[in-house]
Amino acid sequence: MRNKQLDRKPKIGVIGLKGFPAYGGSARAGENMMAFLRDDFHFVVFNTTTHTSRKTGVYDEIEQVVFKKFFIKSLNTIYYYLLSTFYCLFKGGFDVIHVYHVDAAFIVPLLRLRYRVVSGHRARPQLAAKWNSVVRQYFVFMEWLFFKMPADVVTSVSKPIVGLFQNRTRRKIFFIPNGIVFKNNPKPYDIKEKDYILFASGRVISSKGAHVMLQSLNQLNYQGRVLIIGNRDHSPGYSEKLEQLAESLNVRFIDIIKNKDLLMAYLRNSRMFVFPSFHEGMSNMLLEAVSAQVPVICSDIPENEQVFDEGEVFFFKTGEPDDLAKKINYALENREIAEAVARRGYERLRKDYDWETLAQRYADIYNWLIEHKKPLNRNNDAFQGK
Repeated sequence: MRNKQLDRKPKIGVIGLKGFPAYGGSARAGENMMAFLRDDFHFVVFNTTTHTSRKTGVYDEIEQVVFKKFFIKSLNTIYYYLLSTFYCLFKGGFDVIHVYHVDAAFIVPLLRLRYRVVSGHRARPQLAAKWNSVVRQYFVFMEWLFFKMPADVVTSVSKPIVGLFQNRTRRKIFFIPNGIVFKNNPKPYDIKEKDYILFASGRVISSKGAHVMLQSLNQLNYQGRVLIIGNRDHSPGYSEKLEQLAESLNVRFIDIIKNKDLLMAYLRNSRMFVFPSFHEGMSNMLLEAVSAQVPVICSDIPENEQVFDEGEVFFFKTGEPDDLAKKINYALENREIAEAVARRGYERLRKDYDWETLAQRYADIYNWLIEHKKPLNRNNDAFQGK
């Protein structure tokens, strides 16, 4: 049943977060943001059965509309975007629509026929090796369209993206990073293994760089325990490559962990977390690893360097097993220094990446659009958001 209290709040439609409860990526970021704003806004989140087992209804004061998946798997995302758009246009009643993801850029002009729209740039999927050339060109076109025919308000989780595209669009791009929900009493889990080197990702694909970590550990002839957590079904050939690299190491592969508290338990029990990704928007996984207060070694891509400074995490040269091996060895041999780096990273996290604070920036955007009903261009100084 509908919660009647929801109808008295400004109504925000959310497209692009395909499944709640979230188990990673943008869905987790959106879920965290809404947890702090659900008392002030009526969120309607559009989901698909490929990403949730829930039925249409209200859960934790957030309304979910769940669409059945399309019978052609490769077209399911486009089908989902179109169904979400038609629902908004014809069943309506929204104050603002919030569209996640660049690949949904084609629905923004349609939605703006009736609503004020917020759209977020969260990643550049065309850089991922898993896509063929046709799909990559589609993503390139969607990114062009995202800035050429933009939403009323444009946001990005990436400072490098803001710098790259600000002069290519008439809208001001608001940098709002991902964050962490700090819990005082996290649910305890009894993880038997301890002091392992950990890699975790929702999808274990080549752009996440697990092979670089295994190559570096082979160079070190590392004999300790290694855990790799994540779904390997998306790239069977790459999964086979990882298994070959792991033959001389003490590696345990674990399927994706959707339970956030359980994943955090694995992070807290680790000796260090290695994050060798080649491409990111702004990684929730990196933030969660630092929140566990364990030493983190990550690639020096701009999207990671925007989040933490040297001395808060360890950086290595992206894609270079030799340099990663040196950083792993240094952290292993200098445990007190590594733990001090982890503490500084956690202090930075508390200061700059608390979802309770970041969520209010989205609330300010929603309220501004509801009140003023006009786009926020580069030359518009009326809105004081950053």
